Amino acid sequence: MEKRTKVTKIEKKYKDKKTGEYKSLTIEYAKIPDRLKMFWEENPNGKIETTPTIANGQVIFKAHILTDKSDESCKESTGHTLGGTTNEKDFEKLETLAVGRALALLGYASSGEIASSEEMEEFNRFQEQKKEKQLEEAIEKLSGAKDLAEIKTIWSSFPIEIKQKLEGLKEELKKKYAN
Repeated sequence: MEKRTKVTKIEKKYKDKKTGEYKSLTIEYAKIPDRLKMFWEENPNGKIETTPTIANGQVIFKAHILTDKSDESCKESTGHTLGGTTNEKDFEKLETLAVGRALALLGYASSGEIASSEEMEEFNRFQEQKKEKQLEEAIEKLSGAKDLAEIKTIWSSFPIEIKQKLEGLKEELKKKYAN
């Protein structure tokens, strides 16, 4: 059963992949603090536990929620998040996102979607950072090539997305070593 929580409207701008046109979309979502407030109002005997685990430079947060800690048959849910921590607030944000996911699974959301706007923004930001890092590493590898054979070997190891972005650099290096 979905709970009616306070919703915030946000207008998102995006580029349509098919047409290349910029469009806007209005999204209604319930902020995690609003969902938490409603949860505690409805479940004063509830319980929220979070547990971080650090592995391979990433933090995995697990949030476990009980609607009534004194009732073994109460509703419960678990939410997880995974992310990097480049500053001290990232750790707190990951914990909040895990709680938000667990709340959404209990029905504390503005729509049927499990991922909140904050979660999707965080995920997209993480994916972009990951792509940027991969591109930087690829540029470094390719720029460090000492001859045409090494350029060819390095180039063959790249995924298509990297190849598309570095075609110009590859051609420059090929000209450099061809002379």
